[in-house]
Amino acid sequence: MENMEILNGILNNIREGTNTLIWKKNTLPFFDRINEKYRYSVYINEMAPIKTKIIDIIIKVSQLKNRKNIKTKSELNKNTVVQLKEILKKTIQKDKLVIIFNRFENITKSVAQFWLSVSGNKFIVFVGSIWGIYKKEAHGFHKTFILVNKEEKENYGTEMNVTIPFIFVIGAFIFVILFKLGLTTSRTFMSALIMAILIVRSLMFFIDK
Repeated sequence: MENMEILNGILNNIREGTNTLIWKKNTLPFFDRINEKYRYSVYINEMAPIKTKIIDIIIKVSQLKNRKNIKTKSELNKNTVVQLKEILKKTIQKDKLVIIFNRFENITKSVAQFWLSVSGNKFIVFVGSIWGIYKKEAHGFHKTFILVNKEEKENYGTEMNVTIPFIFVIGAFIFVILFKLGLTTSRTFMSALIMAILIVRSLMFFIDK
């Protein structure tokens, strides 16, 4: 899917008040175009730490609204995250706020629970990216999102189904070669096995990027 198609999908979801996820694409390149349509758009990169991120959002929105006497980070830091959520609600009022982030798969249980509670505000919409399998504790939050380039994830899954067995075949082949080339000692088997596992893990890491 082309970036323009993805952008149109994002903007359509924002208009309808629906959270958006993008498969394996950084959200930052979409920020400026989103910001053209929705003035109160804030890019926070990742969702944690919660307190730091929500303080950044409050300050940024206050600046965009040209508020006087904007509280500093140190002043806002005296509040709990629950209090900060209420401050954010009062700050945005009935203006639509778009929170843009990356790496949904890094979200932990506590982070997911907090932002899920924030997403209950109909004036707040999230746009994020996902690059792998998310934690099961974040499932509730994940259900509030629509994946705009779903076909790319499906194609990736098909590629992985073919690639993973092939990598294991390579690993087995490397093990046999290393074992035969190794010296005849009690450590030969384990050395060859460990080396093969390390190579397979390295290949898996780069394939997933």
